[in-house]
Amino acid sequence: MSIKMKPFFSVMILVFMLVVSACSGGSTSSGGDSGKGTEGQKPESETVEPKPEENNDPVTLKLYIGTGISDEELSSIIVDPVKAKYPNITIEPVIPDEGKRIEELIAANDVPDIIYTWNGDLGKYANLDLFEDITPLAEKQGIDLNAFQPSTLDTIRQFSSNNELYALPFNMSFNITFFNKDIFDKFGVDYPTNDMTWDQMIELSKSLTRNENGIQYRGLDSDNLGRMTSQLAASHIDGKTEEASVDNDKWKRIYETAKKVWSIPGNEPPKMMTFDAPTNFATEKNIAILPSASYVLGRLADVDFNWGVVSYPVYTDLPDNHGYTEAGILGLTKTSKHKEQVVQALSVITSKENQQKMVRNQARLSPLNDPELNKQFGADLEHLKDKNIGEMIYDPLQAPYFSSYENDARGVVWDAFKEYYAGKDINTTLREANEKVNALLAEKKAK
Repeated sequence: MSIKMKPFFSVMILVFMLVVSACSGGSTSSGGDSGKGTEGQKPESETVEPKPEENNDPVTLKLYIGTGISDEELSSIIVDPVKAKYPNITIEPVIPDEGKRIEELIAANDVPDIIYTWNGDLGKYANLDLFEDITPLAEKQGIDLNAFQPSTLDTIRQFSSNNELYALPFNMSFNITFFNKDIFDKFGVDYPTNDMTWDQMIELSKSLTRNENGIQYRGLDSDNLGRMTSQLAASHIDGKTEEASVDNDKWKRIYETAKKVWSIPGNEPPKMMTFDAPTNFATEKNIAILPSASYVLGRLADVDFNWGVVSYPVYTDLPDNHGYTEAGILGLTKTSKHKEQVVQALSVITSKENQQKMVRNQARLSPLNDPELNKQFGADLEHLKDKNIGEMIYDPLQAPYFSSYENDARGVVWDAFKEYYAGKDINTTLREANEKVNALLAEKKAK
């Protein structure tokens, strides 16, 4: 039976307790060890400072979209999970457009809080002096940097002379080959297999390149030169010497392979050197084989044709070279007025829970050093069931040491390929391209 104490007696007991406490000589400790006497007290020098309270004021973080990401990925990987954990944080995407390119935003003193790009383009933004080392804030927020694959952090740190970390990786892609089963079935040709070489795939594509009922079927589109550089870890500029790196055997092989592909009669792409091949594969339905990147998987959920995947083609003497580390990264800008909230957002995006959802629902590899995560690749996506994509995920090569001007040189190198494709000697083409890249570097550095 419960006993209800009268108010008078309650007050008297409270007074008695206060008197006893005062007579005890203040035996309650500053560390909260009430009731332990002087033995429970901590020396003043060891007093643990309480963690500062989180700022829960409403904040909008502007996220600059510097490389490709779908609306679905943006919502499910970044915007929604951050809002669920921190209702006060709203992430607002900034799409590059007239007046909203990063250089224009800098000039207008409207720099976003976060830059989304990939490791190969990080130098472009680092060269604009946009970033600061994220390490101290990450550690304060409890982000374990040791949880990431070392290679993904190394490819970011290379842009700093002091081993600073300008961004955190949150997704990865890999090279893979897509093929349209309907085209193979139509022409009675056997499907491609894993571990094919470029020469084998080119030969196979010849029997699929034909005009049928007014439709020009193209047996093989090798995407663009940028995709092909990945498996040779090639770059336009040597990031260590800051000199052109085009006149060499790597680029000779890339040029010659691309020309073999596109010079098959009837196989030339509508436009040379574009990023259109993945879209054309999914929509035009006239490309039989497309060696490209895993992000294309997201575009194939609702296509109305049968398709399959095999591993990326290799060179005979380099059977283990499938591609270098390609990571989507999020960088904190030094001008942001909401750095604490940015890092809170990053802690959510790179958490194991969110990464697991990304791997399963968005078919993106995780940069976390957890092999079990990527075994779940695409597990929740109906259109990826029975594709055995795990067989095509290989350990990536170390990405090259990219120059901060790497992206600027791409146009020069791609234009040079067009000259080679039109008939110019390969050695002359590469030598002249190298000279043009060096001239471009000199011009950029002089500004």
